Amino acid sequence: MNKFWATFGLTYKSKVKSKSFIIFMAIVIILMIALSNADKIMDMFKGDGDQIGIVTNSEPIYKAIKQQGNVIDEDASFKKVSKQEAKKQVKNEKLKEAYIIKVKDKQQLSATILSKESVSQEKEQKINGVLTSIQSKLVASQLHLSNNDLKKLQSQSKVDSQVLSDKKDQQLDEGQKLLNLVLVYAILMLMFFIVFNYATQVAMEIATEKTSRVIEMIITSVSPITHIMAKIAGIIAVALTQIVMIVVVAIICIFAFDLKRMLKDFHVSMSHITWQVLIVGLLCMIIGILTYVLLAAILGSLATRIEDINQTLMPLTLFAMIAFYIAIFSMFKPDILLIKITSFIPFLAPFELLVRAQSTELQVWEIIVSILISVVVMFILLWIAVKTYKDSVLTFEKGLFNTIKKVMKK
Repeated sequence: MNKFWATFGLTYKSKVKSKSFIIFMAIVIILMIALSNADKIMDMFKGDGDQIGIVTNSEPIYKAIKQQGNVIDEDASFKKVSKQEAKKQVKNEKLKEAYIIKVKDKQQLSATILSKESVSQEKEQKINGVLTSIQSKLVASQLHLSNNDLKKLQSQSKVDSQVLSDKKDQQLDEGQKLLNLVLVYAILMLMFFIVFNYATQVAMEIATEKTSRVIEMIITSVSPITHIMAKIAGIIAVALTQIVMIVVVAIICIFAFDLKRMLKDFHVSMSHITWQVLIVGLLCMIIGILTYVLLAAILGSLATRIEDINQTLMPLTLFAMIAFYIAIFSMFKPDILLIKITSFIPFLAPFELLVRAQSTELQVWEIIVSILISVVVMFILLWIAVKTYKDSVLTFEKGLFNTIKKVMKK
C-alpha cells in the first residue's frame, strides 16, 4: 500500500506543479472572474454616454423625445441643435447621431437620421415607435380627445400561449433557455479539453516508460497492478482537483460578484433545468474523465514506440471527436433521436447526456440508465487494464495488432 501511495503522490505532485496546469487554471480563473464582472467591465468602457442631437422647431416635441429617450438609447443624452450644427457635429463626431424632426400637415411627424455609420433597422423602429406615440398625443389633442380615450385607442389585444404537456413546469422563457445553452456549451468545451488532455497524458506517460525500458525496473520493485492503479488514480485526482477548483471559483463568483443581479440585468434567469444542467454536467465530466483515462492507459501500454502513440490513440481520438461533434451540432435540438440513442452509448454518453440535460423532456430514469451503462463499461476497462498491463508493457512487437494478438494469447 505504501508503494501505491508513493507512486500516486509522485504522479499527482508532478502534474499539479507543472507549468501547463498552473497556466491553464490561471487563465480559467481569470476568465471566470472577468465574465462574472462583464456588466462592470462594459460600464467602464461606456464612459459618460453618447450625445444625440434633436433638430426641431417645436419645444413640446423636443421635450417628449427627451422624456422617452431611454427607449431609443439608454446611455445617450439628448440636446437641441440647429440643422447646420447637427451636420457639423455628427461629422466631427461630437454627436453620435442627430434626428431632424419635421411636422407635416395634420400633425404627421417624420424624421431623418444623420449618422456617420449605417443605422440599424432596430434603431429606426425604436425612433418610429417614439414618434408614433408623440404623434398620437398631438392628434388626440387636436381632436379634443381625453387621455382615457387615447389610452383606449392605443390599447392592444392580448395574446397568451399555453404549452400542452404531461410534465409540469414545462415552460421556459428565452432568457432561461439562453443561459442553459451557454452553460452546456461551456461545460462541453471544458470537458472535451480536460478529457482529451488527461487521457493523452496517461497514454504518453505509460508509453514513455515502456519505450525507455524504465518499466522493466519499475515492475521489479512495484507490482504492475499497483503501478497502473496508482498512475491512473493520480491522473484522475489531478483532473478532479481541476474540477473542484473551477466549481469553488464559480461559487465564489456567484456570491462575491452578485452574479444573479448581473444575469437579471441581461434579462437572463435560472430555472430548475439550469440546476439539472449543472448537476448532470458535473457527473458527465467525472464519468468522461474516468472512461477515457482508463481507455488511454490500455492503449498507451500497447504502444511499442513513442512515435506510434498517435496511431495507437486513434480509437480514443475517434470516439472523442465523434461524441464532441454530435453534441455540438445537436445543441439546439436536444430531443432528436440521434442524441437520445447516443446518450446511452459508452464513450459517447458523457457528451450527449450533457446536451440532453437542457431538455425539459429528459427523464430521471434516462440519466440513471446512461450513468449505469457508463459505470459498467468503466469497470470492464479497469479489469482489462489490470489484467493485460503486465504483459502489454513487456511486449515490443511491431504494429498495434501484433501487440494485441500477443497480449491476448497470454
